[in-house]
Amino acid sequence: MTLRAIEREGSFSAVARKTGWSQPSISRQITELEKECGAALVRRTSHGVKLTRLGSMLSRYGELITNRVLQAEHEIKEFHGGLATHVQLLAPPSICSTIASRAVVQVGRHSNVEISLGQSEPQESIASLLAGRADCALIFGYDSLTSSSAVGDELSVEQLGRDQLLLMVRHGDALVSDRGDDRSPVSLAQLRDRHWIAGCTMCQANLLRLAGNAGFAPQISHSTEDWGATQNLVEMGLGVSIVPRLATLGYIHPDLELFPIDDDQAFRRVEFVSRRNDDRDSLTVLRNAVRLAAKAMLLPV
Repeated sequence: MTLRAIEREGSFSAVARKTGWSQPSISRQITELEKECGAALVRRTSHGVKLTRLGSMLSRYGELITNRVLQAEHEIKEFHGGLATHVQLLAPPSICSTIASRAVVQVGRHSNVEISLGQSEPQESIASLLAGRADCALIFGYDSLTSSSAVGDELSVEQLGRDQLLLMVRHGDALVSDRGDDRSPVSLAQLRDRHWIAGCTMCQANLLRLAGNAGFAPQISHSTEDWGATQNLVEMGLGVSIVPRLATLGYIHPDLELFPIDDDQAFRRVEFVSRRNDDRDSLTVLRNAVRLAAKAMLLPV
């Protein structure tokens, strides 16, 4: 754990200030650990200290130990407080405003569990879980990107369902007038010459993959994670966009049209992630509420 702190802070003195330990104490810990390992774990630089290759490897175990300690603290609180415990749930905007918020309301009505809901993109949520800053998260991974939601061995993942991806265009778009009332799936190849509005880094990677499946490289004119901005840009004719169905369950500008996409990979998986072996009653209550909300809003896996 000390190695992990050194890697994060960059010096013995910074770790001492952070932890309240003395600098000589930290130095003794590292010296003893180096003796046990038979190799140097830190090296001094002009800017402080850096971990050696072996030190970096061992620091990852320090992070795992920290997570276990945090989990133990949660379980102790649960033991003393029954179900009157606090759970931190993270989710990206489209899932936060649908599945997550519905689950939080359900838990609040029928139990003493307190849920704090925060917005966070999948990779940020995973990092928060590993660092002990959150208890669980709802994340997504695109079918077109096989490794888009890899979480590692310390976390447990439950697939909740599939969310369909839709093509969003303005009402006056030529695609709309050409098709009339036809809302059958659209081949993205028909839009190879359009400008595109992209989302987060992973969403942009999905757009590139789906466009590649259709035989072209998209011209991405704007990138934004703001749902309102995406609608405004499309409505003003500055591009077209691929959006998840969950995002469309709220407000949609009346001048926008949605079409299914003619690609078997035009879906994303929605998953519930928590630390492995975290079986607190409060987390089980929330997980069950999430499952119920997801079942009503998602396609089966």
